[in-house]
Amino acid sequence: MKPAIQTLLSMFVLASVILACGAQAPVTASPDAVNTAIAQTQQAEALAQATVNASALTSIPSTMAAVPATPTPGPAVEYITLTEEELAALIDQAVAEAVAATEQTSAAVTSSTADDAVTAEEVAYVYEYYYYADYYVEYAEELMSEYYGLYSDLATDMIAELNAIESELNQMNETLASIDSSLQEINTTLQQGLAVAEESIAQLEAAAQQAQTKAQDAKAQVQDMIAVLQAEQQARVDQLSQIQANSIPEDKIAALQSAFEFIDFANTAMGDNKLSRDELTNLTQLGKNTQAGFQQFGGVGGGGGLGAGRADVDLTQFSGKFDEITTQFARGQMPQARGNVSQFEGSLGTRPNRPKRGG
Repeated sequence: MKPAIQTLLSMFVLASVILACGAQAPVTASPDAVNTAIAQTQQAEALAQATVNASALTSIPSTMAAVPATPTPGPAVEYITLTEEELAALIDQAVAEAVAATEQTSAAVTSSTADDAVTAEEVAYVYEYYYYADYYVEYAEELMSEYYGLYSDLATDMIAELNAIESELNQMNETLASIDSSLQEINTTLQQGLAVAEESIAQLEAAAQQAQTKAQDAKAQVQDMIAVLQAEQQARVDQLSQIQANSIPEDKIAALQSAFEFIDFANTAMGDNKLSRDELTNLTQLGKNTQAGFQQFGGVGGGGGLGAGRADVDLTQFSGKFDEITTQFARGQMPQARGNVSQFEGSLGTRPNRPKRGG
């Protein structure tokens, strides 16, 4: 539970922290997607509450820097509409914000205790930064949870990397909790009209120093996260490139039927909004087989039971689609891959009417 002083606090510090130490999203991510997705409903609620809290904060000591107005949050975004890399960029940015805000919290403590005393206004001042840091730690953890849900069956190295980052965040959060505990103790003393003990101030300063150290540890841990992701994505692509056709369709009709099997498999696999390594491997194998059929039998003519006009369709023009789609899946470009599958299905027209052998 947060102390009673929480109702006197605002989040005015949001913009100042963003300007002073907010990290930019990696250049590998789509700027528009990152800028839009960062404004989540949870943040909107936090900022709305901050506006209410701000009205209760009537003064800030002259020795403290004035804090700017609260920014306006943007619309919420569904995580499944983002690529794996865009979601990772959000995690990277959220962790950077949490680290920066924790460092700001530590600095606020240092400046507030420089005269070996702490006032109620200084407690409120430190809490401005504390709640901002607390929010971004929670937000980063939420984003990582979303990544686990979407990519835990596909990623390996990235999951290990995120586990390590999460561990550092937990330790950083523990130091923030220590700051909170010290502030509560000091605030209770001040409310009773008593002088704050030197021991209480020393505990607060020690917690702030630990927070600074843990923030640096988290910062170091997250530095190579995007590189780990890109390396793993490329490893997936390289692994899939080794797969060769092992069951080539016997004619043009069978090749077209196999293409629809590829589409059906992709749609079914993504029905739960995630893809496993086995599903990706099986989809790629089916794609390689169908691709070989398109290249061997997909030219004009030889349609047989394809129906009027279908024999004249040159399927070889679509032979590259299978590698294109599986590569998008391998790189975590799920929205693009879904759209590509749908577009490809439309390009193939109606399904062939001749039953498969044994059907």
